[in-house]
Amino acid sequence: MVSLKDISGHWAESAIQSGVTAGYINGYQDETFKPNAHINRAEFITMLVRALQMKETTNSLAFTDAKQIPSWASSYISQAVEAGIVSGYTDGTFRAGKQLNRSEITTWMVRAAGLTVNNNASLSFTDKDSVPAWAVPYVAAGVKSGLVSGVGQNRFAPKQLTTRAEAAVFIAKLLKVKN
Repeated sequence: MVSLKDISGHWAESAIQSGVTAGYINGYQDETFKPNAHINRAEFITMLVRALQMKETTNSLAFTDAKQIPSWASSYISQAVEAGIVSGYTDGTFRAGKQLNRSEITTWMVRAAGLTVNNNASLSFTDKDSVPAWAVPYVAAGVKSGLVSGVGQNRFAPKQLTTRAEAAVFIAKLLKVKN
């Protein structure tokens, strides 16, 4: 059993501990989780694919920056690509080290949950105009299902970077929605 020395008393402790117990969350070699650090694309997809216990794939990654994807994450990213959860950018890159914002992580969570997306959906958040157009249907589906919510004061904060703790909570919610 992995014991993480920096989650005790943290607001997301139970979600993080559940992920550790289930085997989809690992800490760092120094036995920390760094719950308040921002999560990047490779880290999140690794946790997500482990949580969903997706089937292995033999497909290789076709991204132009595939050589920059950490070896520990490439098979998980490949599984997520094959499942239609993630894709790269229009320039052909994946950008594994890029930190995730709330719009991106919500899109991936909605796809992973297999939720129906309404392309004509609208949002009622006061900052709805700052949600990228491509993310609006996913944010709407995520909110409707209870998978995601705002950050308070009727704001979604679509460009706010996601912490590792928030990612753990998102995945815990996803597992409840899927079951």
